[in-house]
Amino acid sequence: MNTRSLRRLIFLILLLAPIKPVRSEQPPLHSHREFKIGVLVSLTGSWNSLGQNTVAALQLANEQLHATAKAEHGGYRFHLFVRDTQLDPAKALAAIQDLDKRGVKIVIGPQSSAEVALIKPYADAHNILVISQGSTASSLAIPGDNIFRFCPNDMREAEAIVALMWHDGIRTIVPLWRNDAGNNGLHDSVKADFEKQGGTVTTGYQYQPTTTDFSAATTSVGSQISTSLIAGADPNSVGIYLAAFDEVVSVFHSAANNSILSSTHWYGSDGVALSAALTGDAGAAAFAVNAGYPNPTFGLPDALQSLWQPVANAIEARTGITADAFALSAYDALFVVERALQDNGNLKDFAGFKAAFVNAANAYSGVTGSTALDAAGDRLNADFDFWAVRPTNGSYGWARVGAYTNGTLTLF
Repeated sequence: MNTRSLRRLIFLILLLAPIKPVRSEQPPLHSHREFKIGVLVSLTGSWNSLGQNTVAALQLANEQLHATAKAEHGGYRFHLFVRDTQLDPAKALAAIQDLDKRGVKIVIGPQSSAEVALIKPYADAHNILVISQGSTASSLAIPGDNIFRFCPNDMREAEAIVALMWHDGIRTIVPLWRNDAGNNGLHDSVKADFEKQGGTVTTGYQYQPTTTDFSAATTSVGSQISTSLIAGADPNSVGIYLAAFDEVVSVFHSAANNSILSSTHWYGSDGVALSAALTGDAGAAAFAVNAGYPNPTFGLPDALQSLWQPVANAIEARTGITADAFALSAYDALFVVERALQDNGNLKDFAGFKAAFVNAANAYSGVTGSTALDAAGDRLNADFDFWAVRPTNGSYGWARVGAYTNGTLTLF
């Protein structure tokens, strides 16, 4: 065959070959495209009740989305890459670095502000979108970064707990708090809000996350209460504000040995609300009952109970732990991600996907209500529930004792 005939044959082969369309990042009908979702949670460390419930919530959401996609012969599938951070910022950073190597560009969690603060520079530098379900530190409310939080920040929680303390006649508080970004933020916001009301906030005591012996902390708090009483304060007007995680168990065991602390009213924070560790320890739980100890946490709207209750029940069936709004916001987050991917599934165009995510969040209303975000990417919804430990059938459990909705305090 001469050269001219060979060229003609090659031309005919190319001409008759099937034409393949250029593959789009936007999946066509009947697509089964799978996206990787990183999940950073505490499963074996402190606040693991939220970590376990978050995983269960995301599994449920993923199963529902998968069922819908299968029924429609298309849509998206998600592969969850779960990593146990043990609430340790260093472990959270190592986990997100590992997920990045695996091509993960969307992460749900971590749940604490200390973890978010450490991973934030990496997420911003490597185009990873982070959706935290539990971080509240107002210091992380930064417009334009890659951190989004599906819960209200600490300034709104402070407003709720201060409203309750003031209603109870508390005019002096002695703060006791864990030294991390989230609990430092809560301390600072509560202090500012309480003093704005005209109350007094003592120096208090800040303890390190590694603390196991709380005798120095409880001795200091007791001494500061004694000083206030000697100065003429009404014992019923003095309270202790505790911003902590599961180490609350050790705090209460130490406080039980101090008669002043045992007779003072305690107030808590979202990091302990619905903690299985507290209700699982009879001694600490009994102290909590005696202390009153209401804990504010991001609230679930009563008007949407028909939506969130079945999901909460399904989560509790898997973990044995009552599900709160933090866990259910993670459930909503996966649906928002799915809608953002429908609008812009090209993760290589990170700016475009990020904009699509914000638009989807602002337009979506899930089991926790509207997921609309403020300018810093934090949730606008500011309603809170108060939970306290109560005796239940010979044991202890959490009971909803109040709510703070649209600036109005309601006690049950």
